[in-house]
Amino acid sequence: RQVVVASITSDADDYVQEVVAELKKAGVRAEADIRNEKINYKVREHSVGKVPVILAVGHREVEERTVSVRRLGEKQTKVESLENVTKALAVEATPPDLL
Repeated sequence: RQVVVASITSDADDYVQEVVAELKKAGVRAEADIRNEKINYKVREHSVGKVPVILAVGHREVEERTVSVRRLGEKQTKVESLENVTKALAVEATPPDLL
C-alpha cells in the first residue's frame, strides 16, 4: 500500500471509492478505509502500519473535490485538489528506471 484513502464521515464513502479508482488508474497502489471508526483512530492505525500517505476525505472535501493529505512523519496536513494529488503521487509511485 502506498496510499490509504480514509473517510471522515460515512457521507464521503462514495467519494473515497472515486478517489481510490482515480489513484489506481494513475498506477498508485491505493485502498479505501470506510470503516465506521473515528478518523484519528484510522490515521493512527495506518501511521503505525507505516502507510506513506493517508488521504482523509470528509464533507468539505467532497464538496470541493479535494483531499486532505498527510504524509508519514509529518504532523501537518494540507488540502489539495484531487487532480494535483493524483499527478504528484503517480510520479512518486513510478520506479526510477521508468522515469
